[in-house]
Amino acid sequence: MTRLLLYVLAISLYDLRTRRIPNWATLPIILAGLIAHFPASPEIWFASIGLFLTWTNGWMGAGDAKLWIALLWALPVETSTQALPLMFLTFFFTSLLQLAWRLIRKQPATNLLAPAAWRTIPFLFLCWHVH
Repeated sequence: MTRLLLYVLAISLYDLRTRRIPNWATLPIILAGLIAHFPASPEIWFASIGLFLTWTNGWMGAGDAKLWIALLWALPVETSTQALPLMFLTFFFTSLLQLAWRLIRKQPATNLLAPAAWRTIPFLFLCWHVH
């Protein structure tokens, strides 16, 4: 879990600098997670489909969606039942933080693309704590 956290931290810094999350950073994790944890739990499938739909509707960037899917599949099997509620909890609180940050900087609250890979860091900490 520590290596995954360090990897996500590096991806978050890369996203902050370039505003991109490349496929070479996410697809190997998705593939390894699928190989290690297939068929997984229904919660993981539900969350993966939900993340795919958020991307197709334009609510999340493709790289961000792939990073979240990669993390869901890479987490230990014991964590998978808590992953979905922890993901929603993380999205809720990081959204509040992001809105507060935009208000402080006098930026619009919506229609502003911003790096979002950092949101996976609190998610991993919550998974680590619960596990």
